[in-house]
Amino acid sequence: MSETSLIAFPDQGERTLAAFFAAMASEIGATHHEILNELARALTERGWVQAVEHVVAKLGEMSSEDAVRTALGELEARRLVYVDREAGKFTGLLGCLSVTRTEHRGHLSSGIDVFTYGGMDLLTLNATLLKSVDLFTRCPVTGQDIRLKVEDGQIVESNAHGFAGFLASWDGQAPLAEVSRRSPLFANDEAMEAWVKAHPEVPGTEIPGDLMLWVGMSQATDLGNARFRLIGHE
Repeated sequence: MSETSLIAFPDQGERTLAAFFAAMASEIGATHHEILNELARALTERGWVQAVEHVVAKLGEMSSEDAVRTALGELEARRLVYVDREAGKFTGLLGCLSVTRTEHRGHLSSGIDVFTYGGMDLLTLNATLLKSVDLFTRCPVTGQDIRLKVEDGQIVESNAHGFAGFLASWDGQAPLAEVSRRSPLFANDEAMEAWVKAHPEVPGTEIPGDLMLWVGMSQATDLGNARFRLIGHE
């Protein structure tokens, strides 16, 4: 799907992403939700998803393949599903979940690994998938490995005390995966400040270590809750 065919969304500052997913959850239909649910369950239950045609055929048994294809195309336009049409494969979901491996890994309590495009989006997984999750990423400045555990919307373990984050702003038009990639976690405030200084072209919100457990997790939970309403994952 070409970039120009993607829908745009009104810029609402730091609330744009959560507002976007809330709006999408209220606008899409039952078949759209079924597709998102199927993909989310596949990722969390086995760590991979079937080819596009297999998913279309499976869900088409409950309605029709034409209806599923139409809904899938609309989900692409709404930025909720990424598809490699040439390969016939799904590549991403909800602007944050990557079907292929990345350096940002969430190890679910079920034993399955899921991956996000950026470090900050790891913090949304607990609320999005309703599972306890161990998080693994790396500070892009110091190279330090960052390991966290999130349960019930709270960080309960961390190897990097005082870790910080940067939440890139979305203007309602840029690719969501790119926004995620521009939202890292850092080993400390100094690393965050150095990264922000080196990337003046990236607008967003700095979340220093003393605000991460409260402000950072509050924003991550809000975003995760909005995504959960889309996938209806149970």
